[in-house]
Amino acid sequence: MNLNDKVAIVTGSSRGFGAMISETFNRYGAKTVITYLDGDQVEKNNAEILAKKIKSDLVIALDVTKRESVKNLMEKTNEFYGGIDILVNNAGINIVGDFDQITDENWQAVLDVDLKGVFICCQEVLPYINESGRIINIGSVSGEYGGPRTPSYACAKSGVMALTHCLARFIGDKNVTVNCVSPGPIESEMLATMPKDLHDFVFSKVLLKRLGTVEEVAETVAFIASKGSGFITGQTIGVNGGLWV
Repeated sequence: MNLNDKVAIVTGSSRGFGAMISETFNRYGAKTVITYLDGDQVEKNNAEILAKKIKSDLVIALDVTKRESVKNLMEKTNEFYGGIDILVNNAGINIVGDFDQITDENWQAVLDVDLKGVFICCQEVLPYINESGRIINIGSVSGEYGGPRTPSYACAKSGVMALTHCLARFIGDKNVTVNCVSPGPIESEMLATMPKDLHDFVFSKVLLKRLGTVEEVAETVAFIASKGSGFITGQTIGVNGGLWV
């Protein structure tokens, strides 16, 4: 795949999926803007280490729930590079709990980051996205089957899939594609927080009988960002080992 000189923003890129997506983009020649959670020193340190590793020119603090923070990200990237080719909406959180135990505060915290944050980033990139641009939202298989112990996360990710369809319809005539990459059970920090009984249940439903890797998710995102995916839009692409839900 060839992403030479494409300008990419990856939200939540200081760790996990975001870091691996950034590294993969770099390997294929993209100029990737690294972001980290504003006010989090650990994430800032991680972002700076990653930026040095992939020779990123921009490392920007970001809070996807705050429109001014997102505006700043888009404006600084546009000023530095003269446009944006790829936006990956990866930033996300999860709070595990049974449906009757989720508080209003927990519900809103997840929806604010995982759904509202994607909405704000998508709106604010529109003035700067180049023709043939790519907007890639990171979903989750939880949004497809309604994770039994992650109700707020499942609802947010289901919303991300619907948002992907809406935006693809809105911007299609600009030759900008909008897709959602939906990971299933992946060896990741987030999966490590899953209760063992739920982990075992999900694993039993995977046809390939193994967990996926962050590398496999990142390679899928890179393909959707590439020229070869130019006639794919409004889709949710599952990276889930044939998870039978």
